[in-house]
Parts: sequence; C-alpha cells; structure tokens
Amino acid sequence: MGKKKNIGKVEWELLVKLATNETGSKDREEAKSLLNKSQEIRTELETTQKMLGKIDDFYSLKNFDSHNAWKNVQSKIYPEKTKTVQLKNIRKEAIRKFYKYAAIVFVVLLLGSIGYYIGFVYQNPVHENQIVMAENQVLNEYVLPDGSVVTLNWNSQLEFPKNFNDSIREVTIRGEAFFDVKPNAKKPFVINAGNAQVKVLGTSFNVSAYPETETVEVVVKTGKVRVIRKKPDTQTAINEVILVPGEKGTLFNQSNLLEKSVNTNPNFVAWKTLDLIFDKVPLNEVILNLEKVYHADIQLMEPELNNLVYTGHFDQKPINFVLDVIRLTFNLNLSEENEQFVLSDRK
Repeated sequence: MGKKKNIGKVEWELLVKLATNETGSKDREEAKSLLNKSQEIRTELETTQKMLGKIDDFYSLKNFDSHNAWKNVQSKIYPEKTKTVQLKNIRKEAIRKFYKYAAIVFVVLLLGSIGYYIGFVYQNPVHENQIVMAENQVLNEYVLPDGSVVTLNWNSQLEFPKNFNDSIREVTIRGEAFFDVKPNAKKPFVINAGNAQVKVLGTSFNVSAYPETETVEVVVKTGKVRVIRKKPDTQTAINEVILVPGEKGTLFNQSNLLEKSVNTNPNFVAWKTLDLIFDKVPLNEVILNLEKVYHADIQLMEPELNNLVYTGHFDQKPINFVLDVIRLTFNLNLSEENEQFVLSDRK
C-alpha cells in the first residue's frame, strides 16, 4: 500500500481506523464525510480491507488443526472403523497401564523377597562345611578360617565350616593330622576325632583317628590339650584327660577306655617332618615307622629279623636311602618287586 499524494496524514489515520473497525462515533461521522468527498480515499479503503482480509485468512489457515478436522471427517464417513480404532487404542492403553503396574508390583515383591532372604540369612546363617582331603599324598597343609594351620597325613579328611561362629571353632578329623592352633581364649578349638573330642585354646599337637584302627591317639607338642570321651562311662571317673607337652592320650574304641601316658615315640610327627630318630629300636618297629612315614610296603622275610635292634637318625632322606642304610648295617639283601620292598638274610 503506497501513500497517495492527495491523502494527508489525518486522512490516513482515519482510513486505518475504518479498515480495522476501530472507529468511534465521532470518527465514523468524519469518515463518512471524507468518503463522500473523495473517490481516491474510497478506493484506497477497499484495497486496504481486501489486504487485511487475506492476512486474516492466512493466519486462520496456519492455526487450523487439520488432524482433528480429519478425524471429525473420518468419524462421519467411517463411524464403525473410527470406533474400532478408538477401542483398540483404549485397549492398548489399558494393557500398557496393566503391564506398568504389574512391573511395579513385581519389583516391590522382588525387593521384598530379597530383603526377607537377606534377613533370614543373617538371622539364620547357613554354616556350609568345607571338606579337604589328602588322598594318596604324603601330606597336605591347610589354613583354617581363624588362621590355624592343619597338616593332613595320607588318606585323611578334615571337615570345617566356612566361618567359625562366635563361641567355638569346631572341626572333624578322619585319619591323622597335625594341628597348630591359633590362640583365642574366647573361642576354644574343638576337634571331633572318632569317639574322642579334643579341646584346646592354642597349642600344637598330633591327632590320629583312622576309622579302621583300634585307637584314637593325641600327642601334644606345645600347650595344653583336653581329651574327652564322647560316650561317658559312669563306672569310671576317667572321662577326660589333660595333656601337656610330651604326653599322650589314648582312647581304645572297643572298650571305650581312655588313658594318659608319656609319649615314648619321638617319631609321632615324622610323617610331617620326615625327621626319623631310632634309639635301640627293634627292627620290626623301625619298619612300622617307615611304612607310616613313607606309605611304603616293607617286608622282613625271616622272623628273626624282627629282633634286630637299630639306632640311627634320618632327616629328610628318601625311603630308598633309609632302607639301603639298614641293609648295610645288618648285611641284608634288599629287593623291590611290585612296589614292595623286601629285606632278607644273606644265607
């Protein structure tokens, strides 16, 4: 819209008010008079009104919600289809909400179950036992949860919990083991060994409790040990013995008799140390010690060889070396067949 030469500022202001319907009663009278006087102003008013109309149409089209309008048209043309679609949408929304709330309930139940399980475990701890074995091995060493060290002899088994409780450290031995118990005055160390029970606070000792043998033997190296019969005998007062270093407790399985004596065998732990000492020992007893320490099968061919007396010291020596020394000492023959050593007289 360009500004005409014959239209003044006042006329233009009045013209704009007319085009935008912003005239008052006074303005309308002046505008009427002005329009009657000038064809040019009438023409310009019509042009301005048409332009403003196009602008209004443009903005109306821009703000038009075509999506909703199309839905309204569809609902009139295909009412059943639209209803089906709406029902499907409602169903999808309901299913979505159902799974949403189901997931929330599941998470709540899961967290509750976990909380219950944790509470149950802490209130009722499961003492899962560990079992270690020394099968066909000379020895096997283990460190227990409290720091105590146990060395297992050949074909022996030790059972103990993953964690000791607050009042006791309890294990079970089948076979032979050497215990080096870590001191703890508040938590005694208890060993179940066949028909005997051994209680200590902190010490080192040897326990032999093979199921097939006739006795359970406990020999103390350091500290103090209490050996108790699991089956008390009311006819005797000796249901337990206290052992100090150098002493041995023996429980006879068949008679359930418990005895305390001085340990006269310096080789009670030689199976662990391979340190063998013999001081005027009959040869048959020497052979028994060697068989136990080296897990070897050794035979004395002639009965009179049993009464030979031997003195000697072997520290960390192999079985072949030890038997060869004995052979030379008594001028014997030594042979090995089918994993069996045989000592015989040279006659």
